[in-house]
Amino acid sequence: MRTLLTLVALCCGLSVSAQFGVIANANFHETRSTFLDGLEGADPLELENGWEVGVNYWFRLPQKRVEFMPTVYYGTTKFTGNQDQGFSEAGFQFKVNVYPFDFGGDCDCPTFGKQGPQLQKGFFVQLSPGYALYMPEDSFVEYENKSGFTMGGAVGLDIGLSNLVTVTPMVGIRYGLSPYADVFYTDVNGQPLGIDDPSLTTFQAGLQVSFRLDHRKY
Repeated sequence: MRTLLTLVALCCGLSVSAQFGVIANANFHETRSTFLDGLEGADPLELENGWEVGVNYWFRLPQKRVEFMPTVYYGTTKFTGNQDQGFSEAGFQFKVNVYPFDFGGDCDCPTFGKQGPQLQKGFFVQLSPGYALYMPEDSFVEYENKSGFTMGGAVGLDIGLSNLVTVTPMVGIRYGLSPYADVFYTDVNGQPLGIDDPSLTTFQAGLQVSFRLDHRKY
């Protein structure tokens, strides 16, 4: 957690001369278990909907509409029917936005100041590799924290309210390691079944608010 707070402070410190943003996501999780999915009578790993918040810093290529947003985030969720068990997730994503309908736009200005239809200048496709720390929570069993690489993708639309503020609705998906990976399973007779390696898929719907503070440049 100390590392996450350091990254947040760094992003906020850099952002005073450029653009920074805050984002809130509703997370819809799906996790699949190698053993539980095929084990008769086993309870599936069903997760409730969760939430996530993050902050980012913005910069872009000088002549093309390719924009970069290193982002740190934190989220949490619980297991369905078991409020004593869940997990928290803290991570970093290097988000890359490509604007296919305005790829050659070279105006280094907010979406509000760009010429053309809103869809043309504001629609983007996002790729977001990253790394996450998963912190399982259980009142009865002590799990070890897990970490691993993630890969995500999203589409969104920048809507400029002014030269200072842009709002961006987005929908996306992120793949990562389940926080309950590497759990050792046994059968009813205590015979080992092996080590599980479940995956975690997170569907996301969110809203980002971006602030542009270097208005003297445009």
